[in-house]
Amino acid sequence: MLYFIVTTSLFKECHIRKSQYINGINKLKQVIYNLNIENYKIIIIENNNNKNTFLDTLNCIIFYTNNNFLKTKNKGYKELQDILDCINKFNINDTDFIVKMTGRYILEDNCEFMSIIKNINNTKYDCVIKYGSYNNPVNYKMNDCITGLIGMTCAYIKKIEKPDENECVEWKWGKVTYLIKDEKIYKVNKLGINICPGSNVYFKV
Repeated sequence: MLYFIVTTSLFKECHIRKSQYINGINKLKQVIYNLNIENYKIIIIENNNNKNTFLDTLNCIIFYTNNNFLKTKNKGYKELQDILDCINKFNINDTDFIVKMTGRYILEDNCEFMSIIKNINNTKYDCVIKYGSYNNPVNYKMNDCITGLIGMTCAYIKKIEKPDENECVEWKWGKVTYLIKDEKIYKVNKLGINICPGSNVYFKV
Protein backbone atom coordinates (compact mmCIF):
# COMPACT_ATOMS: atom_id res chain seq x y z
CA MET A 1 0.00 0.00 0.00
CA LEU A 2 1.09 3.57 -0.75
CA TYR A 3 0.34 6.17 1.92
CA PHE A 4 0.43 9.93 1.46
CA ILE A 5 0.81 11.48 4.92
CA VAL A 6 0.12 15.22 4.82
CA THR A 7 1.13 17.25 7.86
CA THR A 8 -0.85 20.27 9.03
CA SER A 9 -0.98 22.44 12.16
CA LEU A 10 -3.92 24.74 12.82
CA PHE A 11 -2.40 26.44 15.84
CA LYS A 12 -4.28 29.68 15.24
CA GLU A 13 -7.06 31.06 13.10
CA CYS A 14 -5.34 32.01 9.86
CA HIS A 15 -7.17 32.41 6.56
CA ILE A 16 -3.91 32.35 4.58
CA ARG A 17 -2.87 29.04 6.11
CA LYS A 18 -6.35 27.60 5.54
CA SER A 19 -6.20 28.56 1.86
CA GLN A 20 -2.69 27.11 1.54
CA TYR A 21 -3.76 23.78 3.02
CA ILE A 22 -6.83 23.52 0.80
CA ASN A 23 -4.81 24.36 -2.31
CA GLY A 24 -1.94 22.02 -1.42
CA ILE A 25 -4.10 19.01 -0.56
CA ASN A 26 -6.44 19.45 -3.52
CA LYS A 27 -3.44 19.71 -5.83
CA LEU A 28 -2.05 16.48 -4.41
CA LYS A 29 -5.36 14.75 -5.11
CA GLN A 30 -5.41 16.15 -8.64
CA VAL A 31 -1.86 14.99 -9.43
CA ILE A 32 -2.63 11.51 -8.03
CA TYR A 33 -5.72 11.35 -10.24
CA ASN A 34 -3.89 12.58 -13.34
CA LEU A 35 -1.16 9.97 -12.86
CA ASN A 36 -3.72 7.18 -12.34
CA ILE A 37 -2.05 6.13 -9.10
CA GLU A 38 -3.82 3.16 -7.52
CA ASN A 39 -3.86 1.43 -4.13
CA TYR A 40 -3.15 4.49 -2.03
CA LYS A 41 -4.55 6.37 0.96
CA ILE A 42 -4.20 10.03 1.88
CA ILE A 43 -4.01 10.72 5.61
CA ILE A 44 -4.03 14.32 6.83
CA ILE A 45 -2.51 14.85 10.28
CA GLU A 46 -3.47 17.88 12.37
CA ASN A 47 -1.53 18.19 15.62
CA ASN A 48 -3.55 20.62 17.75
CA ASN A 49 -6.42 18.19 18.33
CA ASN A 50 -8.72 20.59 16.52
CA LYS A 51 -11.78 18.43 15.96
CA ASN A 52 -14.28 19.25 13.22
CA THR A 53 -12.15 21.52 11.05
CA PHE A 54 -12.30 22.38 7.35
CA LEU A 55 -9.88 19.49 6.83
CA ASP A 56 -12.84 17.15 7.35
CA THR A 57 -14.37 18.45 4.09
CA LEU A 58 -11.41 17.45 1.87
CA ASN A 59 -12.47 13.80 1.42
CA CYS A 60 -9.35 12.35 3.03
CA ILE A 61 -8.69 10.41 6.21
CA ILE A 62 -8.05 12.84 9.08
CA PHE A 63 -5.95 12.04 12.14
CA TYR A 64 -5.90 14.55 15.01
CA THR A 65 -3.06 14.46 17.55
CA ASN A 66 -1.97 16.62 20.51
CA ASN A 67 1.68 16.68 19.51
CA ASN A 68 1.92 20.43 19.01
CA PHE A 69 1.63 20.64 22.80
CA LEU A 70 4.73 18.51 23.42
CA LYS A 71 7.25 20.30 25.62
CA THR A 72 9.66 21.19 22.84
CA LYS A 73 10.03 24.10 20.43
CA ASN A 74 11.39 21.76 17.76
CA LYS A 75 8.66 21.61 15.11
CA GLY A 76 10.45 18.79 13.31
CA TYR A 77 10.34 16.66 16.47
CA LYS A 78 6.58 17.23 16.72
CA GLU A 79 6.05 16.42 13.05
CA LEU A 80 8.08 13.22 13.28
CA GLN A 81 6.04 12.15 16.31
CA ASP A 82 2.87 12.84 14.28
CA ILE A 83 4.09 10.50 11.54
CA LEU A 84 5.10 7.75 13.98
CA ASP A 85 1.75 8.01 15.76
CA CYS A 86 0.00 7.79 12.39
CA ILE A 87 1.93 4.63 11.52
CA ASN A 88 0.77 3.06 14.78
CA LYS A 89 -2.81 4.30 14.52
CA PHE A 90 -3.39 2.92 11.04
CA ASN A 91 -1.22 -0.19 11.40
CA ILE A 92 0.94 0.77 8.44
CA ASN A 93 3.15 -2.18 7.53
CA ASP A 94 6.94 -1.99 7.48
CA THR A 95 6.90 -2.80 3.75
CA ASP A 96 4.39 -0.06 2.87
CA PHE A 97 5.72 3.07 1.20
CA ILE A 98 5.03 6.47 2.77
CA VAL A 99 5.14 9.85 1.06
CA LYS A 100 5.41 12.63 3.63
CA MET A 101 4.30 16.05 2.39
CA THR A 102 3.91 19.40 4.13
CA GLY A 103 0.28 20.38 3.60
CA ARG A 104 0.91 24.00 2.66
CA TYR A 105 3.20 23.06 -0.23
CA ILE A 106 1.90 22.76 -3.80
CA LEU A 107 2.93 20.12 -6.32
CA GLU A 108 3.77 20.97 -9.91
CA ASP A 109 1.81 19.25 -12.69
CA ASN A 110 5.00 17.69 -14.10
CA CYS A 111 6.47 16.59 -10.81
CA GLU A 112 9.52 14.32 -11.12
CA PHE A 113 9.02 13.01 -7.58
CA MET A 114 5.43 11.94 -8.26
CA SER A 115 6.35 10.34 -11.58
CA ILE A 116 8.63 7.98 -9.64
CA ILE A 117 6.06 7.42 -6.90
CA LYS A 118 3.52 6.36 -9.53
CA ASN A 119 5.47 3.14 -10.12
CA ILE A 120 7.01 2.74 -6.67
CA ASN A 121 5.64 -0.78 -6.20
CA ASN A 122 7.34 -1.91 -9.42
CA THR A 123 10.65 -0.08 -9.01
CA LYS A 124 11.12 -1.32 -5.42
CA TYR A 125 12.87 1.88 -4.34
CA ASP A 126 13.00 2.32 -0.56
CA CYS A 127 13.51 6.06 -0.74
CA VAL A 128 12.74 8.93 -3.12
CA ILE A 129 14.54 12.03 -1.95
CA LYS A 130 16.17 15.37 -2.67
CA TYR A 131 19.36 15.71 -0.66
CA GLY A 132 20.68 19.01 0.67
CA SER A 133 18.73 21.95 2.03
CA TYR A 134 16.06 23.81 0.09
CA ASN A 135 18.51 26.68 -0.50
CA ASN A 136 21.40 24.38 -1.38
CA PRO A 137 20.09 21.14 -2.94
CA VAL A 138 22.62 18.51 -4.06
CA ASN A 139 22.63 15.29 -6.07
CA TYR A 140 24.61 13.11 -3.69
CA LYS A 141 23.94 11.29 -0.42
CA MET A 142 24.42 13.38 2.71
CA ASN A 143 23.02 14.03 6.18
CA ASP A 144 20.51 16.61 5.02
CA CYS A 145 17.45 16.58 2.77
CA ILE A 146 14.25 18.40 1.93
CA THR A 147 11.43 16.92 4.01
CA GLY A 148 8.61 19.02 2.60
CA LEU A 149 8.22 16.17 0.11
CA ILE A 150 9.98 12.87 0.73
CA GLY A 151 9.19 9.19 0.28
CA MET A 152 10.46 6.22 2.26
CA THR A 153 9.54 2.65 3.13
CA CYS A 154 7.84 2.61 6.51
CA ALA A 155 10.45 0.40 8.23
CA TYR A 156 13.13 3.07 7.70
CA ILE A 157 10.92 5.94 8.87
CA LYS A 158 10.46 4.06 12.13
CA LYS A 159 14.25 4.11 12.55
CA ILE A 160 14.57 7.90 12.27
CA GLU A 161 16.07 9.33 15.46
CA LYS A 162 14.28 12.12 17.30
CA PRO A 163 16.17 15.42 16.95
CA ASP A 164 17.52 17.25 19.97
CA GLU A 165 16.05 20.62 20.84
CA ASN A 166 18.32 22.57 18.48
CA GLU A 167 18.78 19.92 15.80
CA CYS A 168 17.15 19.92 12.38
CA VAL A 169 14.91 16.91 11.80
CA GLU A 170 16.05 16.96 8.17
CA TRP A 171 19.46 15.75 9.35
CA LYS A 172 17.81 12.71 10.94
CA TRP A 173 15.89 11.86 7.76
CA GLY A 174 19.11 12.16 5.78
CA LYS A 175 21.05 10.08 8.28
CA VAL A 176 18.63 7.13 8.15
CA THR A 177 19.16 6.80 4.39
CA TYR A 178 22.66 5.46 5.13
CA LEU A 179 20.87 2.28 6.20
CA ILE A 180 19.48 1.97 2.66
CA LYS A 181 21.46 0.55 -0.26
CA ASP A 182 22.36 3.17 -2.85
CA GLU A 183 20.54 1.32 -5.62
CA LYS A 184 17.38 1.47 -3.52
CA ILE A 185 17.46 5.27 -3.35
CA TYR A 186 16.11 7.47 -6.14
CA LYS A 187 17.68 10.93 -6.00
CA VAL A 188 15.42 13.31 -7.87
CA ASN A 189 16.95 16.13 -9.90
CA LYS A 190 14.03 18.43 -9.02
CA LEU A 191 11.30 17.63 -6.52
CA GLY A 192 8.69 19.54 -8.50
CA ILE A 193 6.95 21.26 -5.61
CA ASN A 194 6.47 24.87 -4.55
CA ILE A 195 7.43 25.42 -0.93
CA CYS A 196 7.24 28.32 1.51
CA PRO A 197 9.26 27.39 4.62
CA GLY A 198 8.86 29.96 7.39
CA SER A 199 6.92 32.36 5.18
CA ASN A 200 4.12 32.71 2.66
CA VAL A 201 6.46 33.26 -0.30
CA TYR A 202 6.56 30.23 -2.59
CA PHE A 203 9.46 29.02 -4.69
CA LYS A 204 10.07 25.81 -6.62
CA VAL A 205 12.53 23.10 -5.65
